[in-house]
Amino acid sequence: MGIGKTSIAIFFVVILTISISNHNVSAVTVIEKATPPPCLFLCNGFPLNNFACWRDCGLKGYYDGRCGGNPSRCCCRN
Repeated sequence: MGIGKTSIAIFFVVILTISISNHNVSAVTVIEKATPPPCLFLCNGFPLNNFACWRDCGLKGYYDGRCGGNPSRCCCRN
């Protein structure tokens, strides 16, 4: 019975040591916050303005651009 009591005593000492030890753990976010696309200028939403918006966004290095929102603005997207 001496080995059983010793094992249990050691087990409780280990658990107590772990529970009272100070853990300085800091979490860092890995997910980046989404940023809204840049909206360059006002537009009226007509197809011709969508083409102009697409062209202007393309010249600035973006993949696409559309008129949208209220008030309607030309917003670029990657």
